[in-house]
Amino acid sequence: MQPLCFILMPFGRKPSPAGAMIDFDRIYAELIAPAVQNADLEPLRADAETTGGIIHKPMFERLILCPYAVADLTLANANVFYELDVRHAFRPWSTVPIIAEDNWLPFDVQMLRTVHYKLNADGVPDPANLAQTRKSIADLLIAARGGAKDSPVFQLVDGLNEQIIPHEKTDVFRNQVAYSGKLKSKLAAARKQGADAVREVEKELEPIHDQESGVVIDLFLSYRARSAWQDMVALVQKMSPPLAETPGEAMARAPVLVTKTPPLPP
Repeated sequence: MQPLCFILMPFGRKPSPAGAMIDFDRIYAELIAPAVQNADLEPLRADAETTGGIIHKPMFERLILCPYAVADLTLANANVFYELDVRHAFRPWSTVPIIAEDNWLPFDVQMLRTVHYKLNADGVPDPANLAQTRKSIADLLIAARGGAKDSPVFQLVDGLNEQIIPHEKTDVFRNQVAYSGKLKSKLAAARKQGADAVREVEKELEPIHDQESGVVIDLFLSYRARSAWQDMVALVQKMSPPLAETPGEAMARAPVLVTKTPPLPP
């Protein structure tokens, strides 16, 4: 079984300061994921819609428990930098920063050994440099296995010791990742079948308040995709209070959380 490598990066298409659009999903699919796989690691990326910008328990677990990570610092995305900070606080090594050329690094992270990659005019990885950039990322991930410190926290502060995480916890974490992936695949299939199929999946997830936040939000959005407004309202009542009260990006797009009444169909 390959070690997990967590990917910290923006999602979708985002504008650069110059106004050009950058396609981060293409960057992940064409550059980052193949590079991670070339290093004999398994890429793990938070789902764009199910997380919705919410910093929750599974996100911290991924940041802390994944033995490797790649952080795309392009556009100086605030969420990515926060996640990188958490990673550096817990992991002395095994985090590889990357950034698109013509993007700037804030002063405090300019000392990081960072892989630069090229984009073409369409905001996708330049095919002419793709193979070499993949190799550069894979080489750093492979070299990280030797234990060279890349976290400024552990490089500059003497006497800090890495927190040793029991294998039992990392094994449970890995099983949870696999379980969540299966549930999300099942929900994707249920969305195509209709609201009744989504309700059947919800029954398997009871009690809802004990489920991973990403899975619950995916269930919530599955009901929205089928215009099952009353089911959305009912689901909110079953969520854990912190999740139900979080006005994250994905939740904000569904006013049911604020009004507690079903929104009118678009």
